[in-house]
Amino acid sequence: MISRRNLGRGAGLLAAASALAGTRAVSAATGAAASATSDLPFPGEWTRTGTLRRAGGVLHYAVVGEAVPGVPPVVLLHKLGGWLSDWRHVAPLLAKGRQVIAFDLPGHGGSRWDGAPPYIQTLGETAALLVGAFDEMGFDKVDLIGTSLGGCLAVPLAAFWPERVRSLSLVSCALGSKRSLEQIHAIVDEGQKDLFDANGDPVPTPPELLEQIFGIVNTGPINQEGILSRKAAGHWIQPSERGVAITDIVGTMPRIPVPTLMVYGEFDKAYIKFRATAEAALQDGRTEVVEQAGAFVMQDNPEGTARVLEAFLSRFP
Repeated sequence: MISRRNLGRGAGLLAAASALAGTRAVSAATGAAASATSDLPFPGEWTRTGTLRRAGGVLHYAVVGEAVPGVPPVVLLHKLGGWLSDWRHVAPLLAKGRQVIAFDLPGHGGSRWDGAPPYIQTLGETAALLVGAFDEMGFDKVDLIGTSLGGCLAVPLAAFWPERVRSLSLVSCALGSKRSLEQIHAIVDEGQKDLFDANGDPVPTPPELLEQIFGIVNTGPINQEGILSRKAAGHWIQPSERGVAITDIVGTMPRIPVPTLMVYGEFDKAYIKFRATAEAALQDGRTEVVEQAGAFVMQDNPEGTARVLEAFLSRFP
């Protein structure tokens, strides 16, 4: 059990998190607005960033490369409490002969939503927001890659809008069954009180927590960035987690008709338990393991993660 005092380690990083408030200026204009990459908390090889007004808020995204005629773009979705910068080391490695777009999910990173977050941010409504974004950005089909929260919401997107997805990659995801509201209250509301303060804001976590729960190898830098990205997501973390819990993800997976890759880290302790049932649920699935990585493979071993994803994507002309 991680004590409140241990969770308080690294509190000095909150000053840096506060400084991020000035870097997340989001355009309120209707439609897409492209800009340079100065609105990102961490540098990367992004070509540009932009915002897109959707119902109730603004989606923030970053792009590597230019569109290639006849080649669907790769769309990257980040983890719970993360942000698009989680993918900054992998994205340029995939952007060879294709365009890559990473989104901040609602309430995360630079994607700001009007008003207070709902009690449950369902995967279905977030998937619909992304499909609307694809329409406005002119994407008929995408190669969809998601991790954790991003992978969980990619499941209903691929299942219920299969005509919009050419291939699906699920990287370190909790591909579980539906939970009841009572179970969600016990697991999220009551069971995670040590992870949030009295106002519902996430508290800093010690790096050893990442190794204990997720098997992360490079705990120091990943934990430091995680404190900042969770601070940015704030009150949207638990509504998003409830959205995962209330969805029958593994029960939805048999509806997915497109080729699907599942990816796990060699030392993953959190998501590997979902592998067998998820593999059995897929129509056209395969599984790969990224060596020398815990659950956050795109941060623990970005080069190895990119190799696995590129090998899968190269199957499609």
